[in-house]
Amino acid sequence: MTIQLEPEQMQALEKGMQIRNRFNQLIKNIGKSTNSSKYGDNYFFSPPGTGKSHSIKYHLSNSDIKYFIVSGNVSMYAFGVSLCVINYLNKLSEKIIIVVDDCDEIFATEASCNTMKNVLDGVRTFTYEKSLQSQWPNLSELQKEAIKAHQNEEKCGFSVPCDNMSFVFLSNFKLPIDDVVRDAREKNQSKSKLLAHKNAIRSRCNVADFDLKNEAHWGWIADVALNTDCLNPKEYSLEDKIEILNFIWTNWKDLTERSIRLLEKMAIILKQYPDSYNTIWEIDFIK
Repeated sequence: MTIQLEPEQMQALEKGMQIRNRFNQLIKNIGKSTNSSKYGDNYFFSPPGTGKSHSIKYHLSNSDIKYFIVSGNVSMYAFGVSLCVINYLNKLSEKIIIVVDDCDEIFATEASCNTMKNVLDGVRTFTYEKSLQSQWPNLSELQKEAIKAHQNEEKCGFSVPCDNMSFVFLSNFKLPIDDVVRDAREKNQSKSKLLAHKNAIRSRCNVADFDLKNEAHWGWIADVALNTDCLNPKEYSLEDKIEILNFIWTNWKDLTERSIRLLEKMAIILKQYPDSYNTIWEIDFIK
C-alpha cells in the first residue's frame, strides 16, 4: 500500500522542489559566462548538508568544462598557492572554473576581503605580498616552480592573474545584504566594517541565497529522497522513504542535524535494524 503525505507535507515538498529546481538551473549555467569577467563569478549559500558541493561537482564532472576544486577553509597564503599552481599548469591559458568549497575563511577578515575584491573585479589578480622565506621549505617542488613563475624580483610574495578563472564559491554563511550593513552602521556595531567588506564581495558576484525556512528545507530533503537516486530505488521502497521523511518532519525541531546525510544514515539504520530502527533513530538523531 502506498503511503500518502499529509497536505502540509505536500505543500512543503512542492516548495522544496521549486527551490531545488532553481538551484539546478543555476548550476547548469556555470561556465556559460566565462567569456566575460563581468559578474562571471558565483556565490552559493544554503544550510549545511543540502548537497551544494555534490551537485556542482557532479555537473562539472559530466561536462566538458575545465575545472579545479580548492578549499576555502585555509589561509590566504595557502589559497594563493593553490591558484598559483592552477595557473602555472594552465599552459594554454584556457578558461577554467575554480570551485571554492567552504569559502568562509577567505572572506573572514577585512584584509582577506580586500584581496578577494581584486580577484573578482578590476585587475582580477591575487596578490600575496609577504615574505615566503619561512614557508619555502614546506612547499612541494611543483609549488615552488609555480610561485617562481609568478614572482617579481622587486617585490615579496607572488601575484597570480585570474583573468582566465571564474570562481564558484560554496558557503554555509550568507553574505550580508545592503540593509544588514546599514543597520550595523546605524547601531555603530564593531562588525560593521567587516560586513561592508563582505557586502562588497556580494556586489561583485552572482549570489544565490537559498535561505530555507523549515518547511522548504524539509521539502528540499524530501525532493532529494523521492526524486533522485540518493536512496537507491532498488533497495528502498517508496514506503521506506516516506517512513524516513515522516520521522524527520515530526521531529524537525529536535533533530541533531537536518541534511541529506541524515537521510542516508537513517536509511542505512532502517535496513540494518528493521525491527527497532525507530528507537535507534530517536537515540541517535534526537537532541
